Amino acid sequence: MIQRILYKALTEGLAYYRANPEAFDRLFGENYGLPTTEVDAIKQFFAEHPPKVNHGYARMDQDPPLYAIVLADERETETVLGDEAGMINDDDDDPDYGSDQYAVFWEHTYHIMCVAEHPEAAQYVYEVAKAVILAAKPTFLPEGIYGIKVSGSELLPDPRFIPEHWFVRQITLYCQRELLTVKIGSAADKVNKVAGIHVDNDGVGGDVGEVKTLVKLYGVDEDG
Repeated sequence: MIQRILYKALTEGLAYYRANPEAFDRLFGENYGLPTTEVDAIKQFFAEHPPKVNHGYARMDQDPPLYAIVLADERETETVLGDEAGMINDDDDDPDYGSDQYAVFWEHTYHIMCVAEHPEAAQYVYEVAKAVILAAKPTFLPEGIYGIKVSGSELLPDPRFIPEHWFVRQITLYCQRELLTVKIGSAADKVNKVAGIHVDNDGVGGDVGEVKTLVKLYGVDEDG
């Protein structure tokens, strides 16, 4: 699921930053031109308050800084003719072997809420998450996820979604993916094996699995 892939990307990216503090120098010092004293303070903040990654909206019993991964929206965008995606025919040991597959293309929108107790901390947490997600883009492709776009914004305090004394910046990730489903029972009426030999071997019916032999083979001698 896409949400779990996002979770994995964030947790692994945060672990990299903690294990490689020089990454903060590249991001905040070289890229954004912040002074060394502020970059050192950012390193200390992440060392003392490592952000957690959660599924779903943040709750009062959770302590910031944290990332909250939320499904904002998803919808069908494109279909194929008859929704048909062919049959499963790669492995005849698969219990769904011979079943029909249906396909449709979906567009997904996820919010990654970057939460902290102070506005500056929310900016730092946001920038690290943005860098991690952009760097992780190539890891989404092998999972069949494509058309990835990222945007960001700052959220107004709204107690419906998050405690109002917290500060939140939000990353929005848009992506697309093909959704395959199997039509249950569609393999039952299909013939996928033939027993016996379809040639006339002058034997009896039982010799060829009771298959009616309608083909007779003729040999060709060396003279043609």
